[in-house]
Amino acid sequence: MTDKIDGLPINVSESSFSSSLSETNEEKIIQDTLQKLEEEEISSGIDEDEFDAKLFGIKKSTSSFQKESIKIYHQDSQLNLTPITSKKTISLLKIEKEIGNENEQEKEKEKEKGWKKEKEKKKELQTRLIKKKENENEHENESEKETSNKEIPNQKNAFSGKKDLLTPNQEKVFSLNKNKPPIPNRNNSRAKRRIRSTPISKKDEELIKNIIRNYLKTEEEKEGQGQGQEQKKEKEKENKKEYTQEKASDQKEVNFYQNSNQDLICEPLRIKYLVNENNVFFSKEVIYYYEMASKLNHTRVTGTLVLTNYKLFFFPSKWELFRSVNILSNPIIPLGNIARISKFNNQSFGNGDYTTGITIHCKNFQVVHFYYQNKKSRKEMLEMLFKNTFPLSVQLTFAYKHKKNHQIVDKGWLVYQPRLEFQRQGLPNENWKLSKLNAKYSLCSTYPQFLVFPKSMSNNDISVVSKYRSKGRLQILTWIHPKNGASITRSSQPKVGITQKACEEDQKMMKSILQASPNSKKLYIMDCRPKKNAMANRAKGAGYETIVDYPNCSITFLGIDNIHVMRESLNKIKNLCRQSATSGKKWLSALENTGWFSHIQKILYSSVKISKLINEESQSILVHCSDGWDRTAQICSFVQIFLDPYFRTIEGFEVLIEKEWLSFGHKFHQRIGQANSDYGNSQRSPVFLQWVDCVFQCINQFPTVFEFNEQFLIFILEHLFSLRFGTFLFNNDKERKTKQLSTRTYSLWTYINQNKKRFVNPFYQKKSIPIYPEYNIRGLLFWDNYYMKYLIPDELEKRKKFQKIDFSLEIKLQKLKKLSKEEIKLKNKLKKLETKLNQLKKN
Repeated sequence: MTDKIDGLPINVSESSFSSSLSETNEEKIIQDTLQKLEEEEISSGIDEDEFDAKLFGIKKSTSSFQKESIKIYHQDSQLNLTPITSKKTISLLKIEKEIGNENEQEKEKEKEKGWKKEKEKKKELQTRLIKKKENENEHENESEKETSNKEIPNQKNAFSGKKDLLTPNQEKVFSLNKNKPPIPNRNNSRAKRRIRSTPISKKDEELIKNIIRNYLKTEEEKEGQGQGQEQKKEKEKENKKEYTQEKASDQKEVNFYQNSNQDLICEPLRIKYLVNENNVFFSKEVIYYYEMASKLNHTRVTGTLVLTNYKLFFFPSKWELFRSVNILSNPIIPLGNIARISKFNNQSFGNGDYTTGITIHCKNFQVVHFYYQNKKSRKEMLEMLFKNTFPLSVQLTFAYKHKKNHQIVDKGWLVYQPRLEFQRQGLPNENWKLSKLNAKYSLCSTYPQFLVFPKSMSNNDISVVSKYRSKGRLQILTWIHPKNGASITRSSQPKVGITQKACEEDQKMMKSILQASPNSKKLYIMDCRPKKNAMANRAKGAGYETIVDYPNCSITFLGIDNIHVMRESLNKIKNLCRQSATSGKKWLSALENTGWFSHIQKILYSSVKISKLINEESQSILVHCSDGWDRTAQICSFVQIFLDPYFRTIEGFEVLIEKEWLSFGHKFHQRIGQANSDYGNSQRSPVFLQWVDCVFQCINQFPTVFEFNEQFLIFILEHLFSLRFGTFLFNNDKERKTKQLSTRTYSLWTYINQNKKRFVNPFYQKKSIPIYPEYNIRGLLFWDNYYMKYLIPDELEKRKKFQKIDFSLEIKLQKLKKLSKEEIKLKNKLKKLETKLNQLKKN
């Protein structure tokens, strides 16, 4: 039990204090102490000074003072002594000092504002205690009380002004002991004379104060060790947890799943509910039919179809039967992954009872069928499925329901910070500046708030250039070479039109970009489009740059097709994967006819070409397509992967996606079709999927250069569609901030960074060298682990025999042939040199 006495905390045990609170015990203690002191004085014959020294505990050696038991005596209104027992039978000294000058007394009275109130409280306590005394001592006590009230204002407590150090319990204890009833006067003038309050010298006063303070500090430390051990242990545990967390934030790890054991709906399937995931609807006695398993036995599986606010999943009535089907993956479908829903009638599955059903086409190539006994139960499921899969707004999806606390920004949203990333690249510097001109998205609504421009460009010039470029997407820096200073800038097409109008400010911008890279002789403009498409855009008021208007520039057309061609190519891939009869050589020819590999080849070839211009020739590059948010993002991000080893790490890859795709305005909402039932929308296109496929090709060719594995890429693509995280929602940075994604949804990077071990490549070796992947079609692999993920194993194995030919061996053979040819050339050169040497020797 902790209490206070005049600003000094002490420890008082409850047992010892309970006795002091009883009135009879207090009187006995007071009387006994007075008798002992008088007897000691008479027996020893000590004088007044020695008596006062003994009374106040003033001794020569401080060490003996600390070791011995200490008693604090409080001098009450009648100068009677009241001992206060401590927890360890230790009482501390209460010192009071007289003030001689009456002027000083009056000033101090005015400063003490609550003096009168305290005095009245003392009187009330004293009167209550006095009534209990014998009638004989009442008159004497009243007279002593009057004299004490007169003397108190003339006295000053040595510890006054330190009551702010007292705890509430200590203040109570002190007030109780301070207001004890006066001891009856024994008509002992000697005792009165000896116990009078004598002034103490300043040195003694300071000495006593220091001794008591030191003692009380040690007591507090002991108390902290004794009573607060559990709290300290908890704090240490918390500190250890915080120490193990990442430096980006002190926030605790996020728990994405519900902790209850009841979350496992079907034990064999291990289906677990996420936080804030709830059941919406379910249908019993549904037959699950997998499209690719039509020729196998045991394809008919009866069970329950469950719909939650996040996913649709099926679990069978008999697990053994379901396991015998050998389906590669469980039918667990996030609602955001559903591309379209269709219904069918009068299609019997070998049993006339089940003739109606629904077919679900997913964005990740999965197609499933569910058969119902009657249309009524199917209709109920369809209504709830449409309502939850295609809500009126993206803000009604599960990504906004998943997060509990909307006031905390999880660490994933802090992965990419523009200032830190550009500082890592050494920016701003003498040639480039970091501008806040787009802080309110007034310059370009689809660009981020912080942009990097050449230092020589003024704000007025920049605003004029933005009006000359399509959608206001003017030239901005995205990466700079750390050694030679060559830069990558990106933009949209210029508004040249049929009249081929020019803009002086845009020409000045191009010249400034070239001058900002001192080693660059030319600014290479890489137009990602085929030339015919660029020329066609002139009729729409846009187009491309001409050498006449930009004399120090070189224009190259990379020939990468638009989003519509890519969408058609991916649809052919989907159809090919669903054709179970196709195998062998037909499979390879059908794969070639899709045109998917030729598109990947063009992207890789263009990226390697630009990388070599920057790294080997120190040339600066401007990349653009029509609007600068599809093919431009593909090329710019690939060049940085090839040249900057930071972007081959897990953290760097996350930063790259945030910078080149999300902040610079790739239209994920339209390209993916988030919460949109319009399956045939012309704005849908697999631009990001195609880029990830290209990254997969690089991982296969350079297995030790990347920190992440193939599963990392597949996981990103799964949650590109799932609508579980807010990372890929909406089209640009402005929309994400207005929709409060960072506070209302979780970031995908938060989950990945908490589970890094799952995505780390065990063969990773940190290397700072650039990489130039093989872009020949023979060196490319079909990504069967993603595109064929939902095929049954038998069909998948058939395809693998023909599809996954080891083209790497052929590449090695070609390299060996080249080396052998080079060896022959070198041998011929050596022979010529030898003949020349022989001729020189003869001469």
